[in-house]
Amino acid sequence: MSVPFVLLIILFVLMIAVGGKRGAKSFFTLIVNFVTLFIMLGIMTIGVDPLKVTIIGCIIITSITLFYINGFSKKTVSSLLSVIIVVLINIILTFKMATAAKIQGFSWEQAESISAMSAYIQLNFSTIVMCEILIGLLGAIIDVSISISSSMNELFNNNSSITKKALLKSGINIGKDILGTMTNTLLFAYIGGFMTLIIWFYDLHYSALDILNAKVFCAEVFQILSSGIGIILIIPITAMITSKILFFKFPARKAHLKAKT
Repeated sequence: MSVPFVLLIILFVLMIAVGGKRGAKSFFTLIVNFVTLFIMLGIMTIGVDPLKVTIIGCIIITSITLFYINGFSKKTVSSLLSVIIVVLINIILTFKMATAAKIQGFSWEQAESISAMSAYIQLNFSTIVMCEILIGLLGAIIDVSISISSSMNELFNNNSSITKKALLKSGINIGKDILGTMTNTLLFAYIGGFMTLIIWFYDLHYSALDILNAKVFCAEVFQILSSGIGIILIIPITAMITSKILFFKFPARKAHLKAKT
């Protein structure tokens, strides 16, 4: 029995023990999302535009994660719409910057690895960089979005007199509390991913200036900053969309609020 399979079993047992039925759903969602990512990669290799595949894949993964675990409700619909909007905005904001920064492709440090690879894979690496950013960002913005929309939904259900403006303000305040921890989560996740790269740079006696100008290092920093932008954007967007959707088609409630004012 392989070590990854043993770890997978341990993960499954712990998720069941701690989360019960919700934990089992989360585990199977993880497996389905993992398979979805591999299907996306397979579709990219046959020549389909990687960015389009990634956008559609992000919507599918978000839908599975939100609706299967949390059910179909106004809070999950709000989260889904918010995630889609942030993904599209992130593409618009960072795609041209990624192209201008020329962080796509391989650096000279990877020349030995490139020599063993085929140069005719017919993929646009500027687009691949954006796909990496979106996939790396997706889990964090789903987490932030559903946390905000769930909290706002509880406030809405437990306070019949709350106004849309007050609910929006509460959602943004909740997001502010999440912001610091989530940006740190992304930072340490990426740093953990390229820690060996930094050690390698030091072993090669790179100066601090050489490290800061190395393409592979700049690519990682670019992904951290782009992901940070996405996490910041998801907070007001989720708060606004959730406040609108929760108050949508509630004429009796609106009449009650007007009578009070």
